[in-house]
Amino acid sequence: MKRILTVITTIILCITAAAAAAEIHSRDIENNGKVTETVWLDDNDQPTTGPEGYASVRYTYKREVTTEEYLDTDGQPVETTGGYSRKVVTKDGKGNVIQIDYQDRKGERTLNRWGYASVTMSYTGFGAVKLVTYTGLNKRAVTVPSLGYASVLTQYSNKTMTSKTFRDEKGNPVDNAQGYAVIRQKLNKRYQVLSTRYDHADGSPATGPDGWFRCVKDRDDQGRVTGIAYYDVNSQLTDRGAGYAREEYTYEGSSIVKLTRYDAGGGIITDKAGVATLVREMKDDRIIRESFLDSEGKRTNNSLGVGGILYSYDQQGGIEKVMYQDTEGNPAQCSGGYAGYRDARDADGVTVSRTFLGTDGLAAETPGGYSEIRYFYNEFKQLSSTRYYDLNGKQVQAE
Repeated sequence: MKRILTVITTIILCITAAAAAAEIHSRDIENNGKVTETVWLDDNDQPTTGPEGYASVRYTYKREVTTEEYLDTDGQPVETTGGYSRKVVTKDGKGNVIQIDYQDRKGERTLNRWGYASVTMSYTGFGAVKLVTYTGLNKRAVTVPSLGYASVLTQYSNKTMTSKTFRDEKGNPVDNAQGYAVIRQKLNKRYQVLSTRYDHADGSPATGPDGWFRCVKDRDDQGRVTGIAYYDVNSQLTDRGAGYAREEYTYEGSSIVKLTRYDAGGGIITDKAGVATLVREMKDDRIIRESFLDSEGKRTNNSLGVGGILYSYDQQGGIEKVMYQDTEGNPAQCSGGYAGYRDARDADGVTVSRTFLGTDGLAAETPGGYSEIRYFYNEFKQLSSTRYYDLNGKQVQAE
């Protein structure tokens, strides 16, 4: 966890103006294994102003507190595009970030461009985020305009979320920018989710970000999901724009599960490639292979033009590698001209790069002339920039 701040900062610093005539880049200066300064340099290795409005950032460490000070090319404090000149990050003894403060050139609290001066986080005993609160200059809760709320409270039952409430300055439920105030989940005795619903601040049904009000999961006596249905605010089945309103799962032995989807009228849904059923091979509750059947139960290719997909996972359980096969189980290229890909993630589990692979499992160049994509994010983990590189590591495209 001690690398979270460095990782986030490095990602922010790596964002560049792709269209600029001169390529600029950042360089870290370390002391005793810690980054003490990051500077922006032009193609002549001279200090220059980076895309976030500063030329360098200086880090100071004091126990669980890390301070970032942003400077211009003369080494003087400068206001970043985020509306602050210093950022102070405090962690608890477990490495969890518990507070981020924003300051001006003089080191005094200031409002950033999102409308708050500080954000605090508290955690459950098992490490999940319990309460996030945004505060203003007076250290009181303040509504962030882009979010529509001042704090968010998450409650759990045996590590499974039972509710998440978005709140105003007084701690009352408030509809957030996405149009709902509360997410509620009903659990069974095994703490497995049976249903999820969205409500407005007044308790009335609300439409969630995926286009449904309530999602109901049926489970068998082993706790396995046998059906999922989606309902709108009028309690009617809805395809919520996804093309299907209900899913059914059937099991073959302990490792094979077949998924078939239906419309609101009960008809089987096939996608544009003619796939009616997904066949998933499971191991340790993870999908290790996926294949496809048409409406007659015959093996077929999916929309990527492949008959099978193999999945490999990292130690944290995230998908690390994907390889494609034909309907007979042989390595095969998809319609994009590659046979798979491998992802790399940062300390927070966010994908920072994707390398495309050939049928031999080695890095390969796609028809687009690149073999790797690197993703860059701002401090809120929102994607800010995407770059493409060839097999030699040369940048060939940017977005």
